[in-house]
Amino acid sequence: MATSSESVAGDALGQQQRQRLLLSIASRGSSEAAALVIPGIVAWLHHRETGAASIPLMLWWLAMAAMALGFVRLRRQLRADLAGPVSSPVQREQALGHWERMLARMALLNGGMWALSIALTQGGGHEFRLFIYLVLCGVVASAATFLAPAATMFWCFFAALFGPMLAAVLWYFPHKGVYLLPLMLLYGATIARHAWGARQLMLQQWAQERDRQQLAERYRQAKEQAEQALAAKSRFLSAASHDLRQPLHALGLLVETARQRNADDALGGLLDEVQSCARSLGTMCNDLLDLSRLESGQWDMRPDVVDLRALFAHAARLFAPEAQQRGLSLRWRVAGGRSSQVMADEVLLRQMVFNLLHNALRYTSSGGVLLAARLRGGGWRIEVRDTGQGIAAEDRPHVFAPHFRATPQRAAGAAAQPGSAGQGLGLAVVAAAARCMDMGHGLLSTPGRGSCFWLQLPPQMGVQAPPPVAPALALPDAAGPLALRGACWVVDGSPQAASALAGLLEGWGLQVVQARSAVTARTWLADGLRPDLLLCDLQLPGGASALELLQAVLDEAPQAVTVLMGAEPAPELLHQVQEEGYLLLRKPVDPRVLQAVLQRSLVQA
Repeated sequence: MATSSESVAGDALGQQQRQRLLLSIASRGSSEAAALVIPGIVAWLHHRETGAASIPLMLWWLAMAAMALGFVRLRRQLRADLAGPVSSPVQREQALGHWERMLARMALLNGGMWALSIALTQGGGHEFRLFIYLVLCGVVASAATFLAPAATMFWCFFAALFGPMLAAVLWYFPHKGVYLLPLMLLYGATIARHAWGARQLMLQQWAQERDRQQLAERYRQAKEQAEQALAAKSRFLSAASHDLRQPLHALGLLVETARQRNADDALGGLLDEVQSCARSLGTMCNDLLDLSRLESGQWDMRPDVVDLRALFAHAARLFAPEAQQRGLSLRWRVAGGRSSQVMADEVLLRQMVFNLLHNALRYTSSGGVLLAARLRGGGWRIEVRDTGQGIAAEDRPHVFAPHFRATPQRAAGAAAQPGSAGQGLGLAVVAAAARCMDMGHGLLSTPGRGSCFWLQLPPQMGVQAPPPVAPALALPDAAGPLALRGACWVVDGSPQAASALAGLLEGWGLQVVQARSAVTARTWLADGLRPDLLLCDLQLPGGASALELLQAVLDEAPQAVTVLMGAEPAPELLHQVQEEGYLLLRKPVDPRVLQAVLQRSLVQA
């Protein structure tokens, strides 16, 4: 059933089709040319036939010429009325109805004027009268050619001309009319059949055009609905990202605090598994949000110099505990002979490598994983090879699709590994990021022997004269107790996350106080208190600016170490954080990353 919008669109299209038909008829001047030329020829031939000029024929010729000139003026007026802009559909409908009636009257008048030639030439010879009928039959055929789609106009013209021709045939041809009458009936039926066919063909074309327009309108509406749904999903994920990450952030800190204070060896393995599950949840949350931003085109690309050796060394250190826990070897290498620095979005490239490593470790039960980079096709090719069970041939075309889960053959080797069940997001993020950076991606797999996932960087992503790159942050194999000293302020609107972070920091030797808002922290500054370390959530209650708070603290305590923690900042806010040189840790914060930051900052200070 057509919707109201489709009905309105259909009415508008019907008006457009009728308008095009009227303009097409008005653009043809063949009838006016015939009305000017043919009556003159008839009058001249009649004069030669009879030897005397016929006053009625001369008047008929002048009347036909006047009618033709009048038709020319009306056609120009029609084009001026219908070709210009129309303010409303109602006015267009009124204009179309007026001109359809006007053209029908014009067709009736035109046909009647041509029919007058029968009465005015009755005194001519038999051959001359036969010539008149042949001319009139040609005029009827010509009208059927361009008037047939406009049924009312055609039948008005046809009745006004062919009706008198048919009625007068016995009178006009007293000796041969009985033979000509069947031929005239057959000719009229043929013309009428042709006109009906032309009309039906035009109606079919109109119906197809209407169907195409309705289909295009439905496609447009469906596209808009899909875009609105995607935008709504992106807005929801963006708005919910902070709330989703807060409990994961607190969970990871609480588990790490429990591990440090645990004296029961029997609980050590259980806490390790809980921490692994918390990290998997954090990875899943990050992948989901990254995939949403990449698919919606909201990722703010920031190309920068990335050293593959530093990136691989950092990835190996980060995933070494997981590989050790699974009993696997984790190795990396970069082919020599050329600078390993490339120009790419560092955050995306790092996330892609991490996702491929995480996927390889998850589905490998024995052997190891190799992270390698080599030159191929003028650019770097990054490969992650594993010795897992491989991927079934029917699954390979779908492994990069969101939420795809492999068949048991792929997961059999990792079924016994803790935290191995994935949600099919990591590889989807890799594929989406590769498309954003114009990188090739794919896989090679042999069932029973392992798989190789690869990323092909274009040649233009290489850096010929690279600037110096800062060394990668060294992560400890596991977060452990530290001997830190100093006053630490934790500013976070979530009591759960703030308490969990405070408990972990107190276990590392810091004196921690918690603030739920920027107002409280500013009050401490006004009272003369100064922190050695400030850990501040990027999104503070009441819309307060975390960057302004950090600047206020640094103005009073320039030696203080400031760290921002955020879920998913807007691109402009992230750019401001990077421009001002603040350290931002993405929630949920890995305790090992936080420990490395404190070791580098507070211990050295």
